[in-house]
This record gives sequence, C-alpha cells and structure tokens, in this order.
Amino acid sequence: MKIKVKISIDFKGGKVAEAVYGSLKPDNIDLPKGLDIEMKVEGDRLIIDFSSTGRLETLISTIDDLLACCQASTNTLRELESFR
Repeated sequence: MKIKVKISIDFKGGKVAEAVYGSLKPDNIDLPKGLDIEMKVEGDRLIIDFSSTGRLETLISTIDDLLACCQASTNTLRELESFR
C-alpha cells in the first residue's frame, strides 16, 4: 500500500518560506526505506509531499517531527525579527 500526504503551509512572505525550507532540507536525507519527502516553495507557501510504502506509524512520526522542526524554525525567525 502506498500512502501520500501533502502539507501546504502559508507564510507572511516568500523569504520566510525559503528560510524555513532551507532549515528543513538538511534533515530530509537518509530517510527510512520506503519513505520519500519532496519540498518546494511556491510564492509564500511551503509545500511538502510525503510518500510512503512503509509503516503508517513511521510516516506519522516523520510528519510530526518535520512539523515540529518547521515550528521551531518559524519561532526562531520570529524572534530574530523582533530584534530589528
């Protein structure tokens, strides 16, 4: 069975979307067997496509981890912006 999940996250600008994309990209190597992640930025939006032929639990855990990292990146950018 193949499972596909698409997540689309809107940001306040393309630079923010690009920064979050850049912070997440290094983590998406050496993925578990059967799991694939593709990301792209379209305007102010980060789009993440997950595809898995493995265990559902692994996919859910990976999505949860990636979203937590996305939140951490967004919080860091917000804090940096407050120093301007």
